[in-house]
Amino acid sequence: MASTRVTIQDLADRLGLSKFSVSRALSGKPGVAESTRSRVLQAARAMGYRAHAETAHPVGQILFVRSEVDPVSSELWFNIMQGAEIEAERLGYSVVPRQARYLTGAANLDPSVVGLILAVPRPADIAEIAARSGVPVVCASYVEPLVRFDHVVGADWESGVAVARMLTGLGHRHVAFIHGSSLPLGRLERFRGFKDGMLETPGSVVEDIVYDEAGGFRRPFLAYLRNGGTPTAVFCAHDGIAVSAVSELLRMGLRIPEDVSVVGYSDFACATQISPHLTTVRTPQTEMGAAMVRCIADRLALPENRSRAPVRMALASEIVRRASTGPAGNPPWQTLVPTLGALA
Repeated sequence: MASTRVTIQDLADRLGLSKFSVSRALSGKPGVAESTRSRVLQAARAMGYRAHAETAHPVGQILFVRSEVDPVSSELWFNIMQGAEIEAERLGYSVVPRQARYLTGAANLDPSVVGLILAVPRPADIAEIAARSGVPVVCASYVEPLVRFDHVVGADWESGVAVARMLTGLGHRHVAFIHGSSLPLGRLERFRGFKDGMLETPGSVVEDIVYDEAGGFRRPFLAYLRNGGTPTAVFCAHDGIAVSAVSELLRMGLRIPEDVSVVGYSDFACATQISPHLTTVRTPQTEMGAAMVRCIADRLALPENRSRAPVRMALASEIVRRASTGPAGNPPWQTLVPTLGALA
């Protein structure tokens, strides 16, 4: 009677590992701890495993799950994905983009899928579906409190504090934070840090301008000015908003930065495609993508790593000083606003 051939699945069942981990260990590919590789090789010898075509497994796939986003945010997600792809290739994985609607069938993911990166503004929208996938999940934005996913974000609060200290160092005391939505937690963290940093200087005033980006910046900003706003500097939630702010302020006849300083966030390509060039916070977008892949690889390295406490990782940014910021001026709001006409 012919002997039964020992398979990778047999080894995986014996060791309590995934078939994918056993296959990588046998083939000498990265992404498996050396202690795990040694266990697999010892078991393979003991069970009489013989290599055959089964070892020609597909490369482990990390799905980069996206949703439909605006053109400005698409640059962010592209840079994060590029960082994830480079790190995944180094570790022996592949990154595959998928739309969020793909996760509706998460229970039937291809066996080659070993992890999920949720590159969506609000991971809570698909968190329950992702959790049912059974593979490590890491988010590219803030998760809900105590959700057992890893997340990798920029250090938003720290960035807000740093921008505030830069502006107060230039003499600014009356400033505004401008954002198109208060929903993304990263923006709220930036605003919180900005307020905390400004309030380190007595007499500082920090105001909040939230507006519908689709409706344009001009009307809500004029309404803010008519209600008594007199900022000498504005900090914008992302560079796209900052570009709109620069355009409208110049249209109003103001000088940047002599009258008003403008600061953006992210250091997108548009930051140096306007005049004056935009002072902004450069976020480590490609490094964030690489860190997400490493989170997944670390979870896959050992079975016990799957149950470790979730990681909350924030990568520090840096301020890039350009021509849109300068010492606090004395913008002519009192004489300018009446000349700008009705809001309609």
